[in-house]
Amino acid sequence: MEKLKPDSGLARAARYVVPFVLLLIPFWMIQINNVVPEPYLDEVFHVSQAQTYWEHKWTQWNPKITTPPGLYFWSYAICAALLAVRGSPTKLSTEACRGTNVAAAAVFLPWRLQKLLDLIRKQRNDRPSGAWLSHTVLNICLFPPLFFFSGLYYTDILALLVVVEAYNWDLKRMSGLGVASTPTLVFIGLGVAALAFRQTNIFWVAIFLGGLRVIRKLRVTSKPCKSTGFVDVARRGFNNELFDPLVSEASFLDYFKTALSLGAAAMGKLRQVALSLIPYLLILAAFGGFVAWNNGVVLGHKEFHTAGLHLSQMLYIWPYFLFFSWPILVVPVVNLLLPQGWLPKFVDYGFPQKQKGLPKLLTTLVIVPLMLAVVHFNTVVHPFTLADNRHYIFYVFRILLGYHPAVKYAAVAAYFYCGWMVLSAFGFSTVPLPPKLVPAVPAGEKPAQPGQKKEAKTKQKTERQARLTKRAPGSPQPAKEPVRQQQPITKEAIARIQEHIVQRQRQQQGSPQVSFVLVWLVATALSLVTAPLVEPRYFIIPWVMWRLHLPPHPTPLVYRLQRPRNDREDLDAKIATNFTLFLETYWYLAINAATGYIFLYNGFEWPQEPGKIQRFMW
Repeated sequence: MEKLKPDSGLARAARYVVPFVLLLIPFWMIQINNVVPEPYLDEVFHVSQAQTYWEHKWTQWNPKITTPPGLYFWSYAICAALLAVRGSPTKLSTEACRGTNVAAAAVFLPWRLQKLLDLIRKQRNDRPSGAWLSHTVLNICLFPPLFFFSGLYYTDILALLVVVEAYNWDLKRMSGLGVASTPTLVFIGLGVAALAFRQTNIFWVAIFLGGLRVIRKLRVTSKPCKSTGFVDVARRGFNNELFDPLVSEASFLDYFKTALSLGAAAMGKLRQVALSLIPYLLILAAFGGFVAWNNGVVLGHKEFHTAGLHLSQMLYIWPYFLFFSWPILVVPVVNLLLPQGWLPKFVDYGFPQKQKGLPKLLTTLVIVPLMLAVVHFNTVVHPFTLADNRHYIFYVFRILLGYHPAVKYAAVAAYFYCGWMVLSAFGFSTVPLPPKLVPAVPAGEKPAQPGQKKEAKTKQKTERQARLTKRAPGSPQPAKEPVRQQQPITKEAIARIQEHIVQRQRQQQGSPQVSFVLVWLVATALSLVTAPLVEPRYFIIPWVMWRLHLPPHPTPLVYRLQRPRNDREDLDAKIATNFTLFLETYWYLAINAATGYIFLYNGFEWPQEPGKIQRFMW
């Protein structure tokens, strides 16, 4: 095998630069501390409660705070450790509180995100210690809503971090023995701890991870189902066969078939499934105990945060994803829409023909009317949404609802196509082309022509008889060699072998299957439709889980057909493959610079509060 070429100096330099971009997070906090030294907006409640705990007043609670006290315990632990080591801080200031959030965002979160990404993609992180961070994880940390609140004292960073860490331990415990193994106990502890940072984390540590655990259990103990009819899929599900295609190969109806197959397979193995769910059920029980003790989900301001059904949240999420993630979606979507001959070679990913095209008519006729019904019957506008012009979402709703009554219905087209692009991204994967299966020809010989076959067979028979006559005298007569008639491999068999190789390669890359999308949609819906307020912060965890599970970025077909012949071609291949990642980085940096500048230097005053500066934020 040809030895792989060493990385170029440019590639090594880029790897080492990536972690240093995280210094933008503490830089962002420093700018906030210089311009906005006092607590701003919700920081007023969070900082004061952290200071109360710092003074060991553990039973004193501000009734206006809706989330549990996990953030304040984190700050207390970090600052107490610093106090023991260096003698400060003796007083928990706003700057110190923000610093504990920055420690989570700039150090712990990227570290654990990278570990999780490597587990998901089944990759070994053999990068040097100074270049341990991948470009994908860097972009996640630069995600604008996440980056913005990393410099303020809000709960979002820690709420995400503890979910990511619980996911890490859930994957790690797969190698443990029994329910009571140490990784399982750690996972249960982290799952309960996740509830101390945000109540909706229950849907990610229990429902999302529990659903993925059931799928892994069924996949290991079941055979792939080759049937495609609904009845056959359900029947074979009870007979230990699982229908679960890759997203890149699935149709709209395949999502319903997969759900049916999962349900049937789970019913057929109810005892094994129930045993595998014990850790998640324990976390659910802890959450149920909290709700019973608290007489509700939120801690304070219960009159403004009552749980309800807000289905429109599952419409708003799709343009939200597209706005932030268009750099990694636009080129693959162009591949789906344009004929291959129209694509420049450096953006042609070679997607199969069955994956191309807009959503089918059946998909449109089912989904669009449902979206219209949700808009008509379940457009919920919280009083806070249109009462606070400091948030960008205020202006979105002013356009969506205030410009013309028909606008909210016309937006359904945007919801539909944005959702199609976001979900299709799970199938934007490419693998090396499968090997060509051809008959082996000895070195130095040309393939036999049809007229030479008889002569070759006669020669082989003569050589075999000559070997038999040279045996030693008195030796037993060798057994007659059975005649083996070789059957030619048909083109259909070769195609099946190549398809199997491609599927194995995609699964090894971590390309999602339909079952994952279903579980992700359920967890996302449960975490959003129960929230009356529409806030960009609430979409952070669904976006991070979506981004982590996207396949590796596609490589253009021209660079998969043959290996680069020189350093220049190798560099061109890497640039073409990682172009969307760099575009995503530049887009996030531009948004963060714009929103950061507006927050710091474009303040305004309310007439009812003269002299007090109000600031725009997510």
